[in-house]
Amino acid sequence: MFLLPSPAVALPDAAPSNEDCEINSGSYVFRDEAILGTRLQIDLVARNYSDAQAAALNARNEIDRLNLILNNRSSDSELSILNRSRIHRASPELFAVVTAAERWRTETSSAFSGRLGRVISVWEIARDQTPSRMELARLACAADKAFVELDSSTRTITRPDEVEFALDALAKGWIVDHAFKVARSSPGISGALVNIGGDIRCGGRAPDNSSGSSGWRVEIPDARIAIDNAPRVATAHLSKHAIATSGRGQRDRIIGGVRYSPTLSPHDGWPVHHAISVTAMASSAADADALATALLSMPKQNAIAFANRHDVSASIQTNDEVTFTQSETSQVRFWPVNAPQAKTKVQASAKTNTTATGLWPKDWVALITFTAPPRQLVRDESFRSPYMAMWITDLDNKPIRTLLLVGTRDDWQKDNYIWWAINNDTVKHLMATRSMSTSGSGIYRVLWDGTDDQFQQVPGGTYVLHIETSRERGKHTHRSLTLDFTLPKKFTDELASTEEAGGVYVSFGHP
Repeated sequence: MFLLPSPAVALPDAAPSNEDCEINSGSYVFRDEAILGTRLQIDLVARNYSDAQAAALNARNEIDRLNLILNNRSSDSELSILNRSRIHRASPELFAVVTAAERWRTETSSAFSGRLGRVISVWEIARDQTPSRMELARLACAADKAFVELDSSTRTITRPDEVEFALDALAKGWIVDHAFKVARSSPGISGALVNIGGDIRCGGRAPDNSSGSSGWRVEIPDARIAIDNAPRVATAHLSKHAIATSGRGQRDRIIGGVRYSPTLSPHDGWPVHHAISVTAMASSAADADALATALLSMPKQNAIAFANRHDVSASIQTNDEVTFTQSETSQVRFWPVNAPQAKTKVQASAKTNTTATGLWPKDWVALITFTAPPRQLVRDESFRSPYMAMWITDLDNKPIRTLLLVGTRDDWQKDNYIWWAINNDTVKHLMATRSMSTSGSGIYRVLWDGTDDQFQQVPGGTYVLHIETSRERGKHTHRSLTLDFTLPKKFTDELASTEEAGGVYVSFGHP
């Protein structure tokens, strides 16, 4: 079982394509892969490109400004200065975030805490051995019991020695809120969505939706599967709300070969282990961020009771199941998806694969990593990130499984004419179920478990992996790898990276 989640994926209801800035009836998308240690996506509905670009740059400047205040990884930030001081007269921004963190600590009975800096520091220096649970509990308890004084009249924070503020679980959402407000209030902007690492705030008109009735669509992938073609477990439609996810992922700590969650319990300083991921909705990204972290820290039944008591829509994922709570008064809800499950029946037909010799190796999977050409928020417009189709065929070129489609507009996906031609009977279904927007990092991790497009198991044997890319004012490329999945034998293969089409790396093994 994989334990690395994917964040919520923001897709406009009539999603623009995957360009760094593209036009779709007045909609524009900007991306940057290096913001606050994660990815940035800004979707805008604007009267023209100039207005959209100006709004995106305004939002980016606001993010950079707030990062100088709230980044505890920078010794020059105001937050770091606070953590070196006993008494600090704070900026309005820092005082607001610390105040919000203390409020959430009280409202959640310390399930959320912005005071765990000393506990986090102990984990950060751990290498081959986990820290002492007794010492972690002592530090967490001391931080929780300490008295922090907040004087709103002078914005003065009095910090006891036991407390070192670590505000990531709220500050990122707070920054998203302010970047959204800057973008939304920019001239010529009628709708905006800001997504930083899965913390999302949106409002106004969604692309190709003049009434705004169905709003912005956000998809929640199965957090138990660390791949970009993970099945969806739910969809949310947001009009003027926010959504955030907290849980396992790239920030997991690996000590002695064991993976630990980066989310620490404020009660004992130990990594949360009873849940993998929580996604929560609220009126602001800061509140959604804090709620997701607090609910993740609570035992599952406590989290459900808290969400129901406070009328919060949330998705709680454990190793075994996904549980939803739904707001009774808010219009924002999760719409669970009953994704088809892989079946064990083997299609014993020579037409499926002419060289198949038996069963697909039980529980073995192919992990395929595709790396797209790099891009930035502002760059030469003549270089466009590609639309991509990735699929499997047998040796007779019969389509078996479309693994991933990057780019959500079918009129532009048609330029991948090789994939389009052999899938013309099922294009609409595949575009709806396999399409995604471009990843902020340009890296896609895709899994094939030996099932076809109907999620039926195929026999073991030799298959062909195809990768086709095309882009506006760019070249069309089609490359393939012939791979033997007959035996449960580990192997790797790759296609070298190119400027036009990126690189592909395949590994076959038992997870």
